[in-house]
Amino acid sequence: MWNMVSRVLDHEMKVSEFLGTLILIGIPYGIIGVIWTLTHTSHLADIDSTTDKIISFLGSIVCWPVLIFSNVTMT
Repeated sequence: MWNMVSRVLDHEMKVSEFLGTLILIGIPYGIIGVIWTLTHTSHLADIDSTTDKIISFLGSIVCWPVLIFSNVTMT
């Protein structure tokens, strides 16, 4: 088993392969974040500034795993 793990970790990737991997991981993460944020917008009603609303909306997209955990543990 350690031999297989060692082979995987010793694999050299090109920069384009690394970027492609990050994109393939980032697309589902972003889609889930957008869905989470669109279904949980109650915190945006209390914000007056448009800039603050945009920043809060984008922050919710990026931080959705933490928001799911805090929503489950605080209720």
